[in-house]
Amino acid sequence: MRFRTEDIMYPPIVKLSEAAQKYIGSSEFLNLGQGLPGHLPPAGALKALSDRITHPSVHRYTPDQGHLELREELSLYLYRNWKIRADPMNEIAITAGANQGFAGMIFTILNPDENVVMPSPYYFNAAMAIRLAGGNITEVPVAKGFQPEFEQIESAVDDKTKAIYLATPNNPTGAVYDENFMDAVLGLCIERELLLVSDETYASLVFDNASHYSPRSRNDAADHVIVLGSFSKSFGMSGWRVGYILGPDNFMREFMKVQDTVTICASTPGQILVYEILKRYLESIETEYERLRLLRDLAYLRIREIESLDVTRTAGTFYLFPKVANCSDSRALTLDILQSVKTLVLPGSIFGDAGEGYIRLSIGPLTPEAVDEAFDRLSRFFRNR
Repeated sequence: MRFRTEDIMYPPIVKLSEAAQKYIGSSEFLNLGQGLPGHLPPAGALKALSDRITHPSVHRYTPDQGHLELREELSLYLYRNWKIRADPMNEIAITAGANQGFAGMIFTILNPDENVVMPSPYYFNAAMAIRLAGGNITEVPVAKGFQPEFEQIESAVDDKTKAIYLATPNNPTGAVYDENFMDAVLGLCIERELLLVSDETYASLVFDNASHYSPRSRNDAADHVIVLGSFSKSFGMSGWRVGYILGPDNFMREFMKVQDTVTICASTPGQILVYEILKRYLESIETEYERLRLLRDLAYLRIREIESLDVTRTAGTFYLFPKVANCSDSRALTLDILQSVKTLVLPGSIFGDAGEGYIRLSIGPLTPEAVDEAFDRLSRFFRNR
C-alpha cells in the first residue's frame, strides 16, 4: 500500500532522537536539538490550576474557539505588547499549539497545487503542513543577517501564489525582520489579494535593543494578515500544547471547521494555565527573559572561539545558526558530533535548501555551566575534525 504522506519529510527531531537514543539518559548527553525553553510556568499559576483540578469543568471540552475569558485576556495582551487589535469574539481562536494552528490555517486557505512563498531557511513543520495539503513551497533564500529582501519575495509571487509566510523572530536563524520589509510585503499582499501569514511564536523573545513588529498592527491589515502564536516558549509550557490564531472573521469561520475536525479544542487545563499567567503572572515570566539574555551573551561569546563556526548574531529566540566551514552534508556532520562528543544539534538542511552547511543550536533549557560544556565539546570536535 502506498500512502499519500510518503513524499513528506519524516519528523526530523524524531529521527535524530532515535539516533541519540543510546545516549539519552546518560549524564554525558547534551541536547541542543529540540527548541525548549529553560523555565516552567510560574508557581502561582500552577497552584491556581491545581486548586481547580478536581472541578468537573477542567476535564470537559471548552468551546471550539477556546474559553472566552482567555480570548479576552489574550486580546488585551496582544494590544498592550504589539498594538494588535483583534476581536476576541470572532477573530481569535485558541489552538493546540502554533503547529496545529498553522496546519489548520493551511487546510483552510490552500488549494492543491497552490504556492506559499517562504524565506529559506524556514521552520520545517510549516513546510510539512503545506506539502501535506498538496501545496507547493516557493523558497526565497535570505540575504545578509538572514534578512529576506523584498524584491526577491515580490519576484517569487506568481499566479498560483496564495500566501506569503514570514516567521519573525525566525526559527531557525533567530532573525528579527525589519519593519520596513514587513510593511512592504503587506503592501504587496494587499495589492495582489494575497494572505500574509505572520508566525509570531517567538515575539516575546527579542533582545539586543530590537523589537518585534506585527503587520497586524496596521489599520489596513485586518483582511490580509493571519497571525500565529504560541505559549510554549514564552510561558515555558511546551508540553501543554496551547497556542492561538487570529485573522479576519470570514477566515475564522472557515478555520473553525478544521479546528473542530482535528482537535475540537485546545487542552482545557492548558487554557486555564495560560489565563492565569496572562491575568496575574506576566511579571514573573519576564524575569526569565533576562536569564535567557545572559545565556545568549555567553553562547555568542563562546561560539566565536571556534574557527570552524561562522555565526551571525541575531536578535531573537534562543537559537544560534552558525555556518560550518567545509560542510556540504550537515546531516552527516550532526551524526558525527553526536557520536564523537555525545551532543545533539540539528542539521541546517532540514530547514530548507538554504540551510545546508549550517547547524542549529538550541540553548534555551541550558544552564551557564551547560553552555560552557557544550562549546567545550564542540571546540574539541572541530579541532579534531
